[in-house]
Amino acid sequence: MKFRTSLISFVFSTSCVAAQNLTAPQNLDAPTIESLGNNSLFTRWRPRSHFIAPAGWMNDPCGMMYDPTRDQYHLMYQWHPYHVNWGNISWGHAISQDLISWTDVGGWEGNNAEALAPGPVGKYDGLGIFSGTAQPVNLQGEQDGTLLIFYTSVSRLPTNWALPYLNGTESQSFAISNDGGQTWEKYENNPVISRPPNGWDIPGWRDPFFEAWPEMDHMLGQSEHHYYMAMGSGLKAVGPRIPFYSAPANNLTNWTFLGALWEPADNTSLGSFLETGSYGFNFEVSNFFSLEDEDGDVHYYVQMGTEGGNVTFHPRPQWGLWNEGLISRRTNGSAQFTPVAGGAVDWGLLYAVTSFNDTKNNRRVQWGWAPEEMNDFGITQQGFQGAFALPREQFVKITKGLVNVDGNLTTLGNNRLIEHNDGTFTAYTLGVRPLEDVVIGIRNSTMQRNYPGGHINTSSSSFNGSIHMEIMATFRNFSGSAGLSIAASPGGEEYTTIYFDPETHTINVNRSRSSKIADFSNYTVVGYFLPYTFAKAGIEDITMHVYLDGSLLEIYVNERFALTTRIYPSRTDSTNFGFYVADGASAKIFNVAAWLDLFNIFPERPLNSSSQLVYDTAEQTNNYTWWTGN
Repeated sequence: MKFRTSLISFVFSTSCVAAQNLTAPQNLDAPTIESLGNNSLFTRWRPRSHFIAPAGWMNDPCGMMYDPTRDQYHLMYQWHPYHVNWGNISWGHAISQDLISWTDVGGWEGNNAEALAPGPVGKYDGLGIFSGTAQPVNLQGEQDGTLLIFYTSVSRLPTNWALPYLNGTESQSFAISNDGGQTWEKYENNPVISRPPNGWDIPGWRDPFFEAWPEMDHMLGQSEHHYYMAMGSGLKAVGPRIPFYSAPANNLTNWTFLGALWEPADNTSLGSFLETGSYGFNFEVSNFFSLEDEDGDVHYYVQMGTEGGNVTFHPRPQWGLWNEGLISRRTNGSAQFTPVAGGAVDWGLLYAVTSFNDTKNNRRVQWGWAPEEMNDFGITQQGFQGAFALPREQFVKITKGLVNVDGNLTTLGNNRLIEHNDGTFTAYTLGVRPLEDVVIGIRNSTMQRNYPGGHINTSSSSFNGSIHMEIMATFRNFSGSAGLSIAASPGGEEYTTIYFDPETHTINVNRSRSSKIADFSNYTVVGYFLPYTFAKAGIEDITMHVYLDGSLLEIYVNERFALTTRIYPSRTDSTNFGFYVADGASAKIFNVAAWLDLFNIFPERPLNSSSQLVYDTAEQTNNYTWWTGN
C-alpha cells in the first residue's frame, strides 16, 4: 500500500479539502496568509512550465534517462507526498516523449506517481530512498528493455555533514523494471555496496552517478567495457571527496573502489571564492563526465553539490559547482583529476544538480532542484515545496580572439585559457543553456512580442506581462548598473530588478521590493560574470534570457551563466516588466522580446492537483528526530 501513513497520521486541518476551493484575495499580507487553510494558495505562485511534483514536498532530480527501446524519457524525483517538508523520502516518476510534455506514471492523484518507497524500518532502505541515477540496461549491461536504478538506501537518521555519522546509515542498491518503468522491484541481493571505503571517516556517502564511459576505459587502459560511478562524500575535518568506482559492464553488481578523484581541503576554493565558489565540507550529488568540443577534443568535468561553504555574498549553506580538470592515471590504475577551471553550476539556489547522456540527441542534459525561499511561512497554505529548473544543455563553450586588458581573465577561474603568439587567448568553459527544443515547446506557439529599445538612462516598467513568461534582451555600453525590471505592480509597490554591475562583474537579482510580505526571503542574489573582451570587437554584448514561472525565476546570460531564485509577489497585478537603470547610469538595449503565458507541461493534471496534508505521529518519526512530521 503506497500511502502507508494514511491511517495513523493526523490531518493538518479538518477543513483542508474545502480550503482548496477558497479564493484567496488579490492582495495578500502576512495575517491574511496565516488565516487561510491548507492548499488555499496552491496555484498562487505555482510553476506550470517547469517540472514539478503533483503536490507535497519534492527535492533532488533522480533516475533521468532515455529508453531507446520505447523512445521514452524518464525523470524521477525525491518526494514526500501528503507533506510540505522533507521526510520518509520516496521517488516520484514521470515520463515524456520529448522532454516538453510530461505524464505522471500511475496518475497525479495522491501518491499514485510513487515509483520507489522505503522498506520496513530496520531494513537497509527503511528510512529513505535517497538520490541516484538510472540506465536503460540490465545487470549485464545489455539493452533488452530492462531499466536499472542505482540509489542510496538509508537505514539510519538523522544524517547531516555537521553531525556525527551513524555507521551503516547509507548503502547503495538497485531497483529493476521490466515493464518500461510502470513497476519496480528492488534487487534481491541489495545492498550492492554495503559500506564506504575502508578507513574513511565520512560525513556522508551517497548519490551514485553511473554511466558507461568509453573515454575512461581508454584513459585507464581497460581492455573490456566498464561502467563508472562517482559519489558524493568527504573526510571529516579534512575535506570533501568524490569516491570513484568501476564495474565490468557484464556484471554491474561487482564494483571496485578506485580512490578519490582529487583531495580538496575543507572550505577552500579553486580560485577566488567570488569566481569559483566554496568546496564546503562535504560533496553530494556528484557527477563525473566528459564532453567533446567542436574541434574533437575531450574535456573532463565534475559537478557537485557542496555543503557548509556559505560566504557573505552567497548566504545559502549549499552550492552547486563545476570544475574542469586534467586526467591522468594514478599508480594504482585509478583516475587523477587536477582542476584547471571552475565556477557555479548556478549562482542562485539551484542544488542537487545532476545530468544524463541524452543518447537520442547526443547531448548532456542537466536537471536541478529549486527549493522554495518562503522561510517556512505559508507553506501549508501553498501545499507544496520545490520544482526543477528548465532542463539545460551542458557543452564546451569555446571563445577565441580574447584579450586580457584588465587582468581579470584569470587562470583557475571560470575559463581554461590558452595563450597564443599574437597575445590573444582562447577560453574554454562549461557552457549552459536551456534546451532549445524545450524552450520552443513551452512557448506553445505564443506570438513573439517585440519591444522598443535604444539608449536608456531611466527605469520603467510599462510593458504588460504575466507570471508565466520568457523575456529576452541584449545590452551594451554600460556606464553603470542596468538590466530588467520584472513582476512590477502598476503603482510600483512591488518589483524585482535583474541587472549587470560592470564595476563588480556581477549579475544581481534585487528582491528587496519583490513582495510586500516581509516573511519571504528578500536578499539580493549575486553571481559572478566577467564579460569577454575581444581583440577586434571590444567588450561583448550581454544577452539575458529570463524565465518567470510563478515564483520560479531563472536568468541565463551569454550561454555561460545561470542563476535561479524565487519571488512571491503579494499582488496578482505584479506582472509588468521593463528596464532598470541605476541612478546616473545608462546603457543601450536592443532585441527586446517576450513570450507570455507559457505552456503547462503536465496537461493531464488539473492546475490544482493538491492533496490532503497530514502530520506524522511521534512514533512514525522516532519522536520527530528523523523528520519534522509535516
